Amino acid sequence: MEYQSGAVRPVDSFGDGWSIIKNDYWIFVLMSLVFGVILIFGAIILGMINQAITTGLAGVLGIATSGAGDTARMSASILPQVVGQIVGFFTNIILATISGVLLCGIYKSLSRVAGGARADFADLFSGFEYIQSCFIVAAVLSVVQFVIGVVSLMIAAAVGIGALGMGLASIITSDGQLNPAIFGGLFLVILAFVGVSIVISLIISALTSFAYPLIAERNLSGGQALLTSVKGGLANLGGLILLLILGGLMLIVGAIPCLLGLPFVVPIYFAALYAAYQSVFGKVGGYQNYNPPPPPNFGQQPGY
Repeated sequence: MEYQSGAVRPVDSFGDGWSIIKNDYWIFVLMSLVFGVILIFGAIILGMINQAITTGLAGVLGIATSGAGDTARMSASILPQVVGQIVGFFTNIILATISGVLLCGIYKSLSRVAGGARADFADLFSGFEYIQSCFIVAAVLSVVQFVIGVVSLMIAAAVGIGALGMGLASIITSDGQLNPAIFGGLFLVILAFVGVSIVISLIISALTSFAYPLIAERNLSGGQALLTSVKGGLANLGGLILLLILGGLMLIVGAIPCLLGLPFVVPIYFAALYAAYQSVFGKVGGYQNYNPPPPPNFGQQPGY
């Protein structure tokens, strides 16, 4: 699929996005509100299921190892936590799939509105026809996030072990004060670690930001959508990262009044991402208004 390089201009994307949704803004606000409520309740329900499995397993193992040795009881206390992490990994995929399905519905509605149609609240649930593709995207992204999390944990553990290796004597001076040089070095390491984590998160978000619009509008499979999104994202990485930063700041401002402002700014954020997607991959002809040319006037031709 063809795409444009350097086509994403963040400020223009927000302006173009607002132009798309301004006539149906309140319908998109309602979609965003229901979208958030569904995800919140989904997270609560899946979290309760995970907790029930972990608690039940811990109780069974506790009874089974009540008369066993210390090693068996220690294993019985660790195993439920491991199982909880595994269950949590799969529940996260389920929640991400639901989120992707609803996002596809929103992007499908944006596609219709961009083509001259009107938005309909029912569009929110039209993405369920792409649930298989959304599941693939959710699974791949969950695995990537899991690997990044494991690597980050290993790096943090290595930094912690290194700090312990220096010994408390080198961190705390003879008069009981923190050694500013070593403490400052540790602080800079932590700050750099957080900064790298944020940059990696932004890059991954930028590279995958077009996956759901491609599924909803181009009917691509999950794998094709991810691969195409990565290609288009690489060609527009700087603009997309700036767009995500501006969008993130807008969402933070919307979340300040007890999250009450989020439903009002989320539609603008989604519309800006969709406008950026259009600038990279172009518009779908099937959704554009097409006025056929007038029929020929045969009465003015010779012989009529």
